[in-house]
Amino acid sequence: MDSALLNKLARYCAYQERCILEIKQKIVTLDPLVNQDLYIEWLQENNYLNENRFIGLFIRSKFNQKQWGRQKINFELRKRGITETFIQTAWESIQETTYSEQLDQLIRKKKASLKSGTSAQHYQKCVLYAQSKGYEINLIHQYVKLIFAEDSSNLPRT
Repeated sequence: MDSALLNKLARYCAYQERCILEIKQKIVTLDPLVNQDLYIEWLQENNYLNENRFIGLFIRSKFNQKQWGRQKINFELRKRGITETFIQTAWESIQETTYSEQLDQLIRKKKASLKSGTSAQHYQKCVLYAQSKGYEINLIHQYVKLIFAEDSSNLPRT
């Protein structure tokens, strides 16, 4: 094994958590002729590369910082070659109530930011926004209906 290449890969992994696909792509850019498996195995044995750690961190960071939903996060992980079983196991770290509360806050914030348009247009924009963030459509409709029903019941009667 080339120690210079190994050193570059170790620094690449130490900088931020990586998945195996990212490491393979990096190896190809550095030296396309080497045996990738040897380097990946060394990185895993020396704890520079751990896919379970990567998946957990990816899910928590995208959920907490970017407020992404399950569908978008799962799509991005599958794009990186992560299997469905690993993804489902890592999702257990996020409580269902936390997930629902974040969706509720996301919709309320979007609704408050809308200034012009009818109530139906606001409803549609809230649904599309939550959908673009990767939340499940049935859950979106459930929360949007609830939020819009609350607001319509708070209106003064004439």
